[in-house]
Amino acid sequence: MVKIVSVIPAKHGLTGASLALVHLLLGVVRRARGVVRVTVITSAAALRYPAFRRLRQAGAVCHVMNIDGYPSPLYWLFLALRLAVSGRHDIAHFSTPKTFLLMYPSALLAARRRILTLEGYPPYELKEAGFRERVLGVISWILGLKLADSVTTCSRWLQKIVERTHGYGGKLTAVHNPIDLERFSGPPERAAEGPLVLVARLHRVKGVDVALRALAHLKEKTGRAPRLLIIGEGEEGENLRRMMDDLDISGKVDFLGHRYDVEAFIREAGIVLVPSRYEPFGMTAAEAGAAGKPVIASSTGGLKEIVEDGVTGYLFEPDDYRGLAEKIEKLVSDAGLRERMGAAAAKRVAGMFAPEVVAAELLRVYLSVLREPARRPEPIART
Repeated sequence: MVKIVSVIPAKHGLTGASLALVHLLLGVVRRARGVVRVTVITSAAALRYPAFRRLRQAGAVCHVMNIDGYPSPLYWLFLALRLAVSGRHDIAHFSTPKTFLLMYPSALLAARRRILTLEGYPPYELKEAGFRERVLGVISWILGLKLADSVTTCSRWLQKIVERTHGYGGKLTAVHNPIDLERFSGPPERAAEGPLVLVARLHRVKGVDVALRALAHLKEKTGRAPRLLIIGEGEEGENLRRMMDDLDISGKVDFLGHRYDVEAFIREAGIVLVPSRYEPFGMTAAEAGAAGKPVIASSTGGLKEIVEDGVTGYLFEPDDYRGLAEKIEKLVSDAGLRERMGAAAAKRVAGMFAPEVVAAELLRVYLSVLREPARRPEPIART
């Protein structure tokens, strides 16, 4: 039996990267029951998440510690100590460079091999961060690449970026994020004439301003615009609300803040928008596809691997609000096209991003790294 162990921090809730790993492990447990044993070390906050509860119910061994109230240094120390005494495993699998590095000494004791999953590209993501945060983030990223026995990326796009800028091609394998089909699939809660829905952190990189400009352009061009629901919070919230007023579309846009029932809004949507300027994968696009919704997304990063242009939705050039408006107008005016694209999206997502499907790719990575002799840490590549 192959034994996998993972530390999934949850002090402030499960991040997108952590949830992606939960779904990966859920797929592994379901696909390789009796062949692979998964052990997860986390804290009590993880129990709030249905995906984690399903992982536990599926048969994963879960060590859940009541440590969320402790200061961060103690919190991480308790996780590391629990990993160190968790027994001997074949693979330790981590979802962020930070977790990988903080757990690395314990992982040397606990597992034969160590795997890191990458959900983003810190040299880009940390451009606007403070100096200390930027330096620590990039160092963690480089050391994670250097020390891991194998590295998986959430998209082929990210794999190529890492190979081109840092090397490590022999370690890298693209393994897409799985989608919580149980949460997002099923009959829509409203007819296909539902609103536009955009789920994103309110930050410039997510392109919410592009969606607002597209809506204003449609209103100016046709005299009307569809309703847009924006779900999420972030530092750009105030600026985006001012922009909405300046563009005279406040009657057409609702900012709903952070919601735990995102699936309900996606299922009632007519079209889901993902206008990001940067997107290593594009979870919302895949979740919308699982719900049978057509997606209009920017042609960037991993979104091009999720949305099949003209089949499951449309792609447009990042920042091109006129192009986005044109695609919205085309889909809003054609219910039959929306239905066909939504059906094609559901089929594509089920065939590519179901946890059991993605788990097959991850199991190949596990078996491959176990067959190889232990790697010596590679020299640090250029940044």
